[in-house]
Amino acid sequence: MTRSTGNRFRRADLAHGADRVLVPSATFRDDSGSSFSATFGTETALRAYLDLVSRYPGNTSTVTMFLKPRGYKPAPSAPPEFLPSSLYFDVDQESGVAAAALLVTDATGVSHQWLTQGDLGRDDVTLVMDPYNPAYATFPRESFLPVATLRDAVIQWAFRDVLPPEAVAWRQATEDEVGWPVGAGY
Repeated sequence: MTRSTGNRFRRADLAHGADRVLVPSATFRDDSGSSFSATFGTETALRAYLDLVSRYPGNTSTVTMFLKPRGYKPAPSAPPEFLPSSLYFDVDQESGVAAAALLVTDATGVSHQWLTQGDLGRDDVTLVMDPYNPAYATFPRESFLPVATLRDAVIQWAFRDVLPPEAVAWRQATEDEVGWPVGAGY
């Protein structure tokens, strides 16, 4: 049974969270086709990666992040399943705004999703939600918030016990609204 309180979940309440360590990882691409991926063991390493993303000298894709259970591999015949948690965010370096979408799969296999809430929406900035379908899935302007605030939320998501992270305001979102791509699973 999930021990969530007030629409928040502890890591132990997530799929595979009670029996495995959940390890954060991330990937983004640049406009030349290069890909930057990492798995994080410390907050220091994640902060360095976030510095790279927020100061990268070219255009970058949406950052895709996952909490993966260490050592877990689904059986080849198992039905598809989502990872315990996925966090996608996009950053506009010039304007200093960002937005994020969060997916949590609880221990019963039920998914829950949220979007950040902010008040920095701009008509001249588009932030992409789905890196695999950027023309289709963009963040609503009411999701825009300062990059520094998003950084705090990403670090909380990766290394703290409660999700969604308390560093930012979140609103519940529907699967249709967020549109998690196939890449969000194993």
